[in-house]
Amino acid sequence: MKKGIIPIMVAACASAFIVSSCGEKFTPMTQDQINAKVDSLYNAQKDAKMQELTAACQATLDQKVDQKVEEMKNAETASK
Repeated sequence: MKKGIIPIMVAACASAFIVSSCGEKFTPMTQDQINAKVDSLYNAQKDAKMQELTAACQATLDQKVDQKVEEMKNAETASK
């Protein structure tokens, strides 16, 4: 019976030691650090998002212009 308990206790202690020593310790961020992180993430993604939205807007505008030109051509040929 003692031979079975000792290895279990050793394994439990070893696993507790390994788990407690893994990774970094948690240190909460201050509000200034949070604000700086948010600002840096926003600024990093702002330009890419603006280019994406501008391209989508331009594509929609081009499509509407092409559609209106086709309507005008069709109206011109129908009136002749």
